[in-house]
Amino acid sequence: MSPRPEPLDPTAVDDDRTRELLEDAETGWYGDGAFFGAMAHCPEIFEHVVAAFESFGRGANVDTELLELMRLKVAEAHQCAYCATVRTLEVRDAVAPKEDAVFGEIDPEGLSRREYLAVSLAERLSTDPHRLSDDFFAELGEAFTEAEIVELLLFGSLEVGLDRFCIALELQPTDESAYPDDVEYPLENPCPKTS
Repeated sequence: MSPRPEPLDPTAVDDDRTRELLEDAETGWYGDGAFFGAMAHCPEIFEHVVAAFESFGRGANVDTELLELMRLKVAEAHQCAYCATVRTLEVRDAVAPKEDAVFGEIDPEGLSRREYLAVSLAERLSTDPHRLSDDFFAELGEAFTEAEIVELLLFGSLEVGLDRFCIALELQPTDESAYPDDVEYPLENPCPKTS
């Protein structure tokens, strides 16, 4: 048994709201409860993190597909095996054909201009945020409003931190999910595709 905190199962919590969120995670979100189960050790913080995640992608132009492309690039950059394995179920099928353009060197031909810029932002936030030059922000400003740029920055930054959370715990998908439950850290290969 690992000395790292283990994700909680919905049956292991007394708080009704935490149990509800954990049950939702098993069938929604990523179709896996490990990530939420790990956060559930701190119910108040967990609830606020979930609320923050629910607030992203509600604007007219920053949609969940764009955010998922960013999330996958952050996962690859950090070699987070869990984050690279799970997919946001709501947009999994729409994003799948674009994954090859995200992994490795970003392929501008396989993405729209907005997607390319958002994924590039995710990569720079992950690898060297000092490379976020004024010229790059000018490019972002041609495709996104200031509010959208801030949303992308907040989402990408949150993903960077939470990838490190998952890496620190060496988080594994649950046995109950459709994902393999033995992902290896650090992720050495491009992100695995799932069906």
